[in-house]
Amino acid sequence: MRRFLLIFGWLSVIGSIGDGIISLYALWVVGSGGWANPGIQVGPLLEQHLPALYWVKDVARYVLPASVVTWVFNLPALVYFPVRVVMGCVIGWWVLAKAKSMGSSKSVAASNGRTAA
Repeated sequence: MRRFLLIFGWLSVIGSIGDGIISLYALWVVGSGGWANPGIQVGPLLEQHLPALYWVKDVARYVLPASVVTWVFNLPALVYFPVRVVMGCVIGWWVLAKAKSMGSSKSVAASNGRTAA
């Protein structure tokens, strides 16, 4: 279980870095357009400016209800991606803290000559 938590935690943190890069890119796209469209949506941002990442919409269609996919891809990118950064960091930090506490309980049990359950 600890290994799963470590992998999940680090993927959350690394994903947040990727989302942060996308946030900065969206900010650059909006700024280079003269701030004419500060509400660029997630779908058009990916489709027009980051087509290599547009496959995530197909994955979302496969795993989420259509109404949720439509809602998420219509959100403003400058709101959606920063929220993902914060949430990914919080979740990653929490999961890594849980994994660390699991590891320390095993080392305490091992030092007492027992194995942790």
